[in-house]
Amino acid sequence: MKKIQFNNIYFYFFCSQLIFLPIYFYHTPLISDTINTNKAIWMHLIGIFWSVVGYVTAYFASSLLMKKNEDRQYHFKNIFYVCSYLFIIVGSIVNILQVFLFVSPIEYMSIIFSSGFDTGIRNAYLLSSDEGGLPGIIKMFAYAPLSIYLMSLGLLSFTTLDEADTYKLKVLSVVALAAIVIKVFFSLDRLTILAVLAANIFLGFKKGYMKNIRYWILIVFFFFLADYLSTKRLEEIGIINFTLIYFKLGLVNFQLMLDTCYQHNYGFSTILAPLYFIFKFLNFPLPDFFEIHTAWEWNPAQYFTSYAFQDFGYFYFILFYIVGILLCLIDNQVKKNIYASAIYFIVLYGVLLLPPSLMFQSVER
Repeated sequence: MKKIQFNNIYFYFFCSQLIFLPIYFYHTPLISDTINTNKAIWMHLIGIFWSVVGYVTAYFASSLLMKKNEDRQYHFKNIFYVCSYLFIIVGSIVNILQVFLFVSPIEYMSIIFSSGFDTGIRNAYLLSSDEGGLPGIIKMFAYAPLSIYLMSLGLLSFTTLDEADTYKLKVLSVVALAAIVIKVFFSLDRLTILAVLAANIFLGFKKGYMKNIRYWILIVFFFFLADYLSTKRLEEIGIINFTLIYFKLGLVNFQLMLDTCYQHNYGFSTILAPLYFIFKFLNFPLPDFFEIHTAWEWNPAQYFTSYAFQDFGYFYFILFYIVGILLCLIDNQVKKNIYASAIYFIVLYGVLLLPPSLMFQSVER
């Protein structure tokens, strides 16, 4: 009998979305039970169904898309590594500047390592350009170290490389990981930690690292770091309860969107969202689509299905259908030893952490 391997990206997406089903029955005194989320959970399950349809559609059509390159061995030129290290350096500088523009290095260090641990220090990191912070298009580079780390893991895991490039990519991933620690130190960002955990847990199943002590040291270190930040920032609420609460908030948010959203943004909340930062950076007039049309104080959408509904209304399932197709195509490309494998863990980060990440960032801001 063939052994089941948990190395299919759609399987992870499906499970991450299916979590909302038990979350529907989850109760906490921190969230009022006065909002009936029956409609939200049914529409969410319908969206999952359409993602399955999209995946199956692409699965049966994928054999015609691309030939295998099983025997090809990849080699990367020095410019690839130079650009990668430049992105890491720029990303690290952006992460540091977002704090040091408002707080001196000595003051920041004393706050971080003091017993009181003033979580308000994160406000400096989140200030918008209108409030004196860095422009949004520059802040996007803050995630460059994480992107390089996930890219290098994808290439190391799914492509055939010569010995020299294997070594260089391993060094690159270690440097990127160090830059990620710097990012977490200045941003107090748990999502970055969760991305590292998701990628390495995936590799643990795929590569059989479960018995490797160094693997578990990395996992345990980042887990306790995430738990520590959650405990400090959310009144002694650890990372597990923190995740459950915000998944529940996501379901409630979707129900509120269903009840109050009366106009739509036609893609500018999801697939066209980067245009917002570009338009703002270039001082172009913003289209009316960027205006948020919701009627309550927690504004606007806070997780994937809510964003889909905010953009397309009751045609929200189209995004689920497209996601199913894309994830199937990505899984197929990984099996064919091609460059596309580099984005595998970046996509994994998106599909696993998109539901909570949108909520985390919105609430914390």
